[in-house]
Amino acid sequence: MKKVYVLFVVFLIMGSFGFAGPGKFEVGFHYSYWTINMIATMVEDMTPDLNYYDPDKGELNFDSNGNNFGFEFRFFPGGENGSFSVGLSYERNNFKAKVSDFYTDTINGTQGEVSLDGNIDLRPHSFNLSLRWELWPSARIHPYLGFGFGFGALSGTASYNVEVNLYGEPNPPPESGEWTLKDLIDEYEQKEGKSFPLSFFPIIHLNFGFRGEVIDNLYLLAEVAVYDGLIFRGGLAYRF
Repeated sequence: MKKVYVLFVVFLIMGSFGFAGPGKFEVGFHYSYWTINMIATMVEDMTPDLNYYDPDKGELNFDSNGNNFGFEFRFFPGGENGSFSVGLSYERNNFKAKVSDFYTDTINGTQGEVSLDGNIDLRPHSFNLSLRWELWPSARIHPYLGFGFGFGALSGTASYNVEVNLYGEPNPPPESGEWTLKDLIDEYEQKEGKSFPLSFFPIIHLNFGFRGEVIDNLYLLAEVAVYDGLIFRGGLAYRF
């Protein structure tokens, strides 16, 4: 089945290159915003050992979002009205999440409440390759669809704060900490006795949008996409 999908994509690309016309280049800029929960499982697996907090006794809650901006260089081999294009972009990604947890537990023989809050900030730079098809490309405003992929370095920070409220007893001091993503990966590998499954940050991009020519060779773009989460993107592109 995988071979069928690969052949289908190859035939689409070959057919797109078959249209006559001199190739056109395009440069563009885009900005995106999205809500994302794809880091939830990774954070649960990488939660460091803390004195008063036990991740098995509570359920982590996530309030996550992100933004992205990038510059793209795109080539239309079929010329001005060509339907197919291939693009290479540099992306600055920001994945943010607020983490919280609350549960009742017995600590040193005394009942109490344990609360955790924290922040996660991942900042992978990435290079993405994308394939795109314009629908009715000769129309001044027309839809398009595409897909792409990329990879970036694993970089970012995480911080936690744990507080314990004991019933009728003095409370222990709050516990806090801050780690880089590399620190958390090293601790994960020591605790699990195996390598972290990823050596890079993967990007998968499936998009559907609309493109409109504002003035000659200047275009506005708006799209909805899956970009490691649901993403809303706007962009500006110039063709030459």
